[in-house]
Amino acid sequence: MRKQAISYIARVLVQKIIGFLLYMIGAGFTLTYAGSIYFIYLLVATIIISLVLFKSNEETLAQRGKTDTDSPVWDKVLLTLFWLLNYFVVYWFAGVSETEEHITMVYWCGIIITLFAAWFSTKATLENTFLESTARIQSDRKQTVCMTGPYRIVRHPAYSGLILNCIGLCMIFPYWSVWVCMAITIVTIVVRTVLEDKMLKDGLDGYLEYTNKTKYKLIPFIW
Repeated sequence: MRKQAISYIARVLVQKIIGFLLYMIGAGFTLTYAGSIYFIYLLVATIIISLVLFKSNEETLAQRGKTDTDSPVWDKVLLTLFWLLNYFVVYWFAGVSETEEHITMVYWCGIIITLFAAWFSTKATLENTFLESTARIQSDRKQTVCMTGPYRIVRHPAYSGLILNCIGLCMIFPYWSVWVCMAITIVTIVVRTVLEDKMLKDGLDGYLEYTNKTKYKLIPFIW
């Protein structure tokens, strides 16, 4: 189990490095202060979060590293699209669009929003040991409904964190190409939320009752 967890962490770090390289390629290997601050912060935050999760629950990380699961076809398609847009394409777009420094109040607000998003998603992962990367009914792991921590606020807090991260990135890299990329990413997350929520209602014992207690899927008091 520990080997699989370490392998997952290594893949996440490589993913961040590839994202940075795509940014650099798009920017013609010219690094702005804004880009430097963001990617240093991203790498440090990724390492800290990975260590926290590894210390708390190796099994969750190991399970998140699985790619060959019995998740439905719609999940595989949406997850692949999200993965490409959110971790790679957006950074290439950001690099291509970088022409001058843009460290403003909006930039720092974006950093704060992505930091909060990372904390919220990490909190969800710590609370829910069944939070795998793919969406499926985990009969093999005797899945139960998580109702603690951020799951008392919304039913899919990890996805809420991802949407906040998309908004933060739009503020860190204020370019129309980034905005379009993140808008498509958010739509992908929302569609996946709807389909996963229906799957859990139909197949996971206790989830329907849980929806009566926690009424909102992603955004408190709205949806």
